Amino acid sequence: MKAKLIFNLPEENHEWKNAIDGSSMRSTLWEYDQWLRSKVKYEDLTNEQHQVYQGCRDHLRTLLYENNIDIDS
Repeated sequence: MKAKLIFNLPEENHEWKNAIDGSSMRSTLWEYDQWLRSKVKYEDLTNEQHQVYQGCRDHLRTLLYENNIDIDS
């Protein structure tokens, strides 16, 4: 099976750039999620700091879920 994406450049340059940068964006989101995870799991945080980091990670995960973006596979 093959798939082909066709863009009318330069008019659709923004869409083309999004398509070719998808894996970099996914990787960056995964790295940010892992950074938040390590802060919560391994850092010596105050309760307030822990809640803020965990809240940020939860919000990121919610946004990813709502947009059908799977960064774990």
